[in-house]
Amino acid sequence: MSDGERPPTGYAIGVDVGGTNTDVVVVASDCVVRGKALTTYDDFSRGILAGIELCAEQLETTRTDLLAATSLCMNATTVVTNMITELRGAKVGALVTAGFRDTFRLAGGPRLNETDDHLQVNVPDLVLRRAIVEIDERVDHSGAVVVPLDESAVALSAKRLVEEEGVEAIALCFLNSHLNPAHEKRAREIIGEQYPDLFTCMGSNVFPVRGETRRWTTAVLNCFVHKEARVYLDSVSRELRREGLRSEPVFFQGIGGGISRERAESSPLALLASGPAAGASGAKALAQRMGIDRVLVGDMGGTSFDTGVIIGNEVRTTKNIEIGPFLTGVNVVDIISVGAGGGSIAWVGERGTPQVGPRSASSTPGPAALGRGGTEPTVTDALIVLGLIDPANYLRGRQPVDPELARRAIMDQVGSVLGWDVNVAASAIHDIVVANMSNAVRQVSVGRGLDPRSFTFMAYGGTLPLLAGQIADRLGIPEVVIPENSSAFSALGLHGADFVLKLDRTVGWPLDQADGLAEVNTIADAMVAQAHSAIRAEGFADSEITVRRSADLRFQGQIFELTLPLPDRPLNPDDLPKLAADFHRLYEDTYGAGTVWRGADVLLLNLSVTAGGRQAHRSPFREEQEAEPFTPEPVGARLVHLPMAGTVEEVPVHAAADFGPGAHTVGPAIVDEGDTTIFAPPGHRLRRDGHFTYILSREGGR
Repeated sequence: MSDGERPPTGYAIGVDVGGTNTDVVVVASDCVVRGKALTTYDDFSRGILAGIELCAEQLETTRTDLLAATSLCMNATTVVTNMITELRGAKVGALVTAGFRDTFRLAGGPRLNETDDHLQVNVPDLVLRRAIVEIDERVDHSGAVVVPLDESAVALSAKRLVEEEGVEAIALCFLNSHLNPAHEKRAREIIGEQYPDLFTCMGSNVFPVRGETRRWTTAVLNCFVHKEARVYLDSVSRELRREGLRSEPVFFQGIGGGISRERAESSPLALLASGPAAGASGAKALAQRMGIDRVLVGDMGGTSFDTGVIIGNEVRTTKNIEIGPFLTGVNVVDIISVGAGGGSIAWVGERGTPQVGPRSASSTPGPAALGRGGTEPTVTDALIVLGLIDPANYLRGRQPVDPELARRAIMDQVGSVLGWDVNVAASAIHDIVVANMSNAVRQVSVGRGLDPRSFTFMAYGGTLPLLAGQIADRLGIPEVVIPENSSAFSALGLHGADFVLKLDRTVGWPLDQADGLAEVNTIADAMVAQAHSAIRAEGFADSEITVRRSADLRFQGQIFELTLPLPDRPLNPDDLPKLAADFHRLYEDTYGAGTVWRGADVLLLNLSVTAGGRQAHRSPFREEQEAEPFTPEPVGARLVHLPMAGTVEEVPVHAAADFGPGAHTVGPAIVDEGDTTIFAPPGHRLRRDGHFTYILSREGGR
């Protein structure tokens, strides 16, 4: 425990609300328990409370008593991601600088990866054109006001947007507001006087960085998701407090780290991709404990497969991400997601080829085998038909499963269309989803100049332990690590999270102009002070606050930046040559040897300050134990159609309780955890080490 860190008390709860399942991990003083429930879209808090109830039963207490004794409840969610993916959000209006109404339609000139021009469609309208109002005002490139704000036009426009257009939020998008936000601030005051409960968002607040398209789109998206996000935040907080939780839950961000409900309500876009970020956080912590330096992570839930890279115990962050067709200023953990989850739907395309995803059956109606009204076959249905999932022990037997419904769906939608029997069709679904996930892992490794054969694949999520060995085989990855509590690993990853706040600001300073150094330091110091004050307002003492500085750099004339850490102090002239050299080194690491633009000026475009408030944590991992090798006896066997071999074999099944540290066996073999299944394909060895992780490797090496 670090100096100044408060000792943990009571229980800690991590909740990951996924597209299909809601996972809960509770850390007590002497144990870790997990619960998995179906996500309840009509009221997300019901699924959360159901998962907490399962954990309370394992701890031999009541849900109310568990919540009353909880010191920290951290929550990750897919709500914001789903709203943007489905283009289902609030009705938004926008006030823009006169002459720039078409900025949203131009959208930075994006093009899809399509050769057919008929498929090059416009970016969807998040704001209807009649809800975009031009306002006379102008700030120039230096931040000086050249046209005053027309305040009466702001008031009249807000009245029309609210009372005639029925907008539920207004984005304030003025030119060069990142340099001088005065006009956006005044417009917000005017609107607030008229409509105090109306949600407004300033571009200068969510992304005070150069580039109107990204800044304005970020402000609009923040408005677009605010309504349903607020319903989610309020209902979860209210119901957890009603059930006994004594403190407000904390909500996890896509950049990693938590924020309060109040901050999440004002910046709901920060919750984007929070589930994958939580999984990456847990993977980083486990890799550090195991001494693994190069990790490819994979998380297969019910709706998607998320993958990324951890090198040198650093989880990378992607800046200014593209959310579908939208250019934004959002920063998230560097994770790629594809529609390849247990609930991903299999179908036959127009050309007669089988496909899997990206559509998902989610939790409602869910896979056909669950008997909840689903008629479309999913990956889970295929795995049940193949015998890889035990229908009698799905979610530890709490969820009834009918294999006949799975067979019927697969035959109706795939088998009969292609003239295949049910096992061939199910095998095809298995092979396609493995190929889709392998391609995603290849994209984050080979696609970035990294050799997957030099990495360990850390695989978690409810379904991935069944398929991780096949993915590793396709990419030549020598070893797969499947963590303990892998089925709820993203919820587990929340238990190491601190409060995090990130500030950005454009400075546009060439490194060769030393006379601008004082101004850069002044801006950086002000950002540090602002971050300290914000974290302190969340209840953290100075001894619990950490601050890191970084900068985005690029060669003059380029449009993309790379991020480097800065010293935790003002820069001095002696730092500048090293900063330029570090940028050159990072540039070649990223784009290849010989790519540095020798002799070109380096521009420090943006400053960033990341502040953290240290939370009190208990480790969600067990202490390492001795792992003397032994071969456990299986508790049974079942017939499995093995897609990789094209044969039906009787596969031994082990109970997880019997497969402790030191246990090992050779494939084909199954370890049944109740809420997930670990599968060792033929030709693989499966063992469990002293960290209680399952290690899967090719028999005899590669």
